[in-house]
Amino acid sequence: MTRKDPTFQDEGMSALILYIFFRNSTILLMQTNLKYNPFYFQWICVLMPFKYRNRQVSVIAHRGGGELFKENTLSAFRSVQDMGVDAVECDVQVTKDGKLAVIHDADLRRVAGINSRVDELTGNEIQKVKLLNNETIPMLEDVFHQVSIPLVIELKSIETVKSLSSMFLENRNLQDRCFIISFFHEALYIMKRQFPGLKCGSLLAGFPLDPVTMVRQCGCDTISLYFEGITREYVDKCHMGGIYVGVWSPNEKTHILDSLNAGVDAIGSDRPDLVISLIRESE
Repeated sequence: MTRKDPTFQDEGMSALILYIFFRNSTILLMQTNLKYNPFYFQWICVLMPFKYRNRQVSVIAHRGGGELFKENTLSAFRSVQDMGVDAVECDVQVTKDGKLAVIHDADLRRVAGINSRVDELTGNEIQKVKLLNNETIPMLEDVFHQVSIPLVIELKSIETVKSLSSMFLENRNLQDRCFIISFFHEALYIMKRQFPGLKCGSLLAGFPLDPVTMVRQCGCDTISLYFEGITREYVDKCHMGGIYVGVWSPNEKTHILDSLNAGVDAIGSDRPDLVISLIRESE
């Protein structure tokens, strides 16, 4: 499949993935007891991703906008949702009793000043921990209930697979609201084998020689790269193979513009406000 093939959407990730996200999220919220937001249903049917130079780009709040708010907290997720981002990215670690805690690090030292690992504590114990800003660590199920826009969930270990699979088996509609990413490509492969319709993306900090084959091997159609060094040529190479391209953590103006000008389909930034501002300035 080539970039010129009419079956390949120039709009990138937004056309194929986010439309499905929003459509299925609407159905899910109406069918479950998740928080109902009347305004959400008014705009969800007409919302389109942002456009940069006539090309659609999805804006994702990395860790809920980690440079604007306390990362991976419910207040951060609600704030970037109000800001108008396309999706929220969060990290999950597995607890001692198999729950999924929304936290980036494997231990609590940086965020709470506690010398304990997440997998040494139960879900109930984790929820009692006070972060340095006096908030608490949410469970993934809490995020599903309080955030209505799509979730990009990073699996921080292979051990998260069992817990996430159990959650999806209990409520299969939840997978329609998710886009799963991970550096653990085996985790993505297992999840795709179990849930073929699940949307997944391979995380990388480098630029493999054959990104298309690497991404396809774990059942994905999206590659998510560290922004530094991204080029138009590399993005075009991925697009020619039918692979969507996202970048993570460009947080400064020049880095964001470099990523936009490289033609990426999605930007996951700790400064989603700046991404949105730069995109709007180009209109």
